[in-house]
Amino acid sequence: MSATLQNGSTSTGLLETFNKIIADKLKILIKMNSQHKITRQKQTSLSKLTYNKLLRLFNKENAVYNHYEKAGKVKSTFKKSCYLVSYLLPGIAAYILINLEFVYNGLTAFFGLNGYDFQYYTFVIFTLGWHIAFPVLMLRKNDGLEWKEIPKFLSLDRFSLKEILVAAPVAFALSVLLSLPYMVMVYIPFQSWLNSITIFQIPTYSIFASYEAFYGAPVFILIMMMVGNFIGEEIYFRGYLMKKTSFLGKYNWLVGSVLFCIYHLWQIPQTWPLIVPFLFFGLTMQLRKNLYTMIAFHIFFNLAGVQIYHLILGLGPVQ
Repeated sequence: MSATLQNGSTSTGLLETFNKIIADKLKILIKMNSQHKITRQKQTSLSKLTYNKLLRLFNKENAVYNHYEKAGKVKSTFKKSCYLVSYLLPGIAAYILINLEFVYNGLTAFFGLNGYDFQYYTFVIFTLGWHIAFPVLMLRKNDGLEWKEIPKFLSLDRFSLKEILVAAPVAFALSVLLSLPYMVMVYIPFQSWLNSITIFQIPTYSIFASYEAFYGAPVFILIMMMVGNFIGEEIYFRGYLMKKTSFLGKYNWLVGSVLFCIYHLWQIPQTWPLIVPFLFFGLTMQLRKNLYTMIAFHIFFNLAGVQIYHLILGLGPVQ
């Protein structure tokens, strides 16, 4: 009897010891799990903090930009269609005037100009007249803005050396780096395919057929062309149209960039293969909200971007 009791006491003692060990292990596991959750929460909070810091670093807040973006947004379906088509209209007109040879020959004969001069003057009229004068007149007459409000609408009210000397070069460098995989894999075959289609080819008589032809313009005309190209296009596409098409919401910068690329109808094999680098035009404007940034970015892109890609891809300097 006593042996039986002793054995029972021993079993009970062992069971209590076993239960205590299990309970202690569970407490340790629960504590470790709690600490792991706290660690994960801290990591998540740190990640969010880092993301927000990076977002603030690249995404510049601008109440004036937001105000005119909201004020300039069109509502009717007809007007929405008109502003989207407005991205392409200058390119369509340029294609007809220059790339359609019978139109081009007829106009040069009518005005008594040689081919290059006709194209130089056409380029200046489009980029200074259509791209600059048209938005200004529309904002004044159609939108009823005061003269002093027009630079604010076009995001020309905040001149900043930091945007020009820091933000624009950084944006350009990132556009080159992030576009490289696409450029390496797609650029050359895409360009070759476009060149194989007759209606897409750049005419041999075009000033866009070579750098020498374009930059061989008389100095004063060349300066006007540069002003129209870098400033005029930015005023028209990023300063004016991008606010008018803000009804596109979060896709506005993307659609605007694609349409801006397509707009270059008179030099399709040169520009359409750059569709991915072109996305950084709209994205940079969406983030920085400053047209001076875009003007500087445009200069870097045109004068250095294509040259850099050609050298990286082993194509040699752009001719």
